[in-house]
Amino acid sequence: MFFAVVSLLPLEINPAFSEVWTRLKKIFSRYGLELVERPHISWHVSPVYDMEKLEKNLQGLAQGRMQIRASISGLGVFTGKKPVFYLPVVRSSQVHEMHRTIWAEISPCALNQELYYSPEEWIPHITLNRKAFSCNVGEVFQELCSLDLRCEIWLDNFAVIYRDDAHDGVGTIFPFSEEKSV
Repeated sequence: MFFAVVSLLPLEINPAFSEVWTRLKKIFSRYGLELVERPHISWHVSPVYDMEKLEKNLQGLAQGRMQIRASISGLGVFTGKKPVFYLPVVRSSQVHEMHRTIWAEISPCALNQELYYSPEEWIPHITLNRKAFSCNVGEVFQELCSLDLRCEIWLDNFAVIYRDDAHDGVGTIFPFSEEKSV
């Protein structure tokens, strides 16, 4: 089992991203693939958190925080035995600073945190798939590359998600204020 601190990306407040997600879903279904159930950006990942301390820290981080706009640009692949397609999120100064703040506040709550998410190594992204491919990855990649995947998203929450062998789930969601930053 593992846990992650993320920002969920509700499609209803991200209309341009919703259009991109719909196009991706059509392509993935044509190849018998599934998109992740809940699009999100992961800020911090660990198999164990002190949940009481984590939730207190996340509540404090979310209070008074304004929504921020981020940009998606292009397509990426994490290689390996089970390739993972993802949408890169531009590491703007706002995104970078939010990640550094989260990492500093959340790390003391974690045991064996995943260092790929540390400020030095983190690649901001939205994962598209988790399951292994049973189709020709090259064909899928070629079709995905023909899409214009650039769009803006609004980050308006922190959430704790979890995954075990059987399923994924969402724990507590900590919304930001309603004001939007430019």
